[in-house]
Amino acid sequence: MLRFHRKHMFTLLLTVLLLWALAAVASAVEVPDLSRSGSISVTLRDTETKQEISGGTLTLYQVGTAEENDGDYSFALTGAFADSGISISDVQSEDTAKRLADYAKKSKISGTTASVQAGGVKFADLETGLYLIVQETAADGYSAVSPFLVTVPIQEKGSYVYDVDASPKTSVQRTTTPQQPVTPPKNPTLPQTGQLNWPVPVLTIAGLLLFAAGWTLCFGKRKHAK
Repeated sequence: MLRFHRKHMFTLLLTVLLLWALAAVASAVEVPDLSRSGSISVTLRDTETKQEISGGTLTLYQVGTAEENDGDYSFALTGAFADSGISISDVQSEDTAKRLADYAKKSKISGTTASVQAGGVKFADLETGLYLIVQETAADGYSAVSPFLVTVPIQEKGSYVYDVDASPKTSVQRTTTPQQPVTPPKNPTLPQTGQLNWPVPVLTIAGLLLFAAGWTLCFGKRKHAK
């Protein structure tokens, strides 16, 4: 009887420890705070030189609202995009972003537009959800950024980040090659303008010959007249 009691006590203790371990693991998993606001920052950089680019505009659309379920969350289309029939299950899909951008343009959905200044653009005070960023006006000399999706928050290294830097999603390429400045020669040869110098001595000699011929003729006439 004593042996039976110890066996059951050991089983009960093991069960309690297992349940405690499972509870500890569950509490360690971070869940998103859907009541918290966030932001999205975008800095455009030249693909080759990595220099910051200013000019053009970026427009932000909220295409999905966040829904939490047992520590995980997903997105549902907002009212403006509900009739699009576009699946947003894959938020990394470039095709999904392009289809949503086309739908927003076709349906004349209004978004939040900001001019791209030095240092980029920051969209602040955003509720949790799925956002679409579209560049309708590109910077001079550059192609427009392809439409892309951003979630607020995003998960990085097991934690949720509410102030999102979406710059890695951009790829800005030149459409024109910048002209290289022309360096003038050290000893430039100025172009000749007006009358050239070489006829001067020729005309001088010709004038002297004509004068001599005229003098000879005149002198000869006087001699014959005598």
